[in-house]
Amino acid sequence: MKNAPLPGLSILWSWGAFVWILLIVSLITSAIAVVWVKHQVRLTSTQLHKSVKQDYALRVEEGRLQLEYNHLLSSTRIEQIARNKLGMSPITAAQERVLLLPEGSIQP
Repeated sequence: MKNAPLPGLSILWSWGAFVWILLIVSLITSAIAVVWVKHQVRLTSTQLHKSVKQDYALRVEEGRLQLEYNHLLSSTRIEQIARNKLGMSPITAAQERVLLLPEGSIQP
């Protein structure tokens, strides 16, 4: 008489194989997910470093432009340009004229 396989054992074997296959597929899936997430983190980190460098460069440029703006608006420079290039000079008391307008001539 041959040994007949037990019916319950084949069911256990099929469940055991299913669990092992499920574990292996889960392991491979999680390994791929870890690699993908690490890659995304590296890309994001690289982008962050580029943005920080660009922010620093823009702040330096802003500071330089602010210095140039303040230089261009300095009253000493404006007076010098008015005197040298435009031939202007401060008004003396003899050049000053005061005009009195009749009341009501200026309309709001």
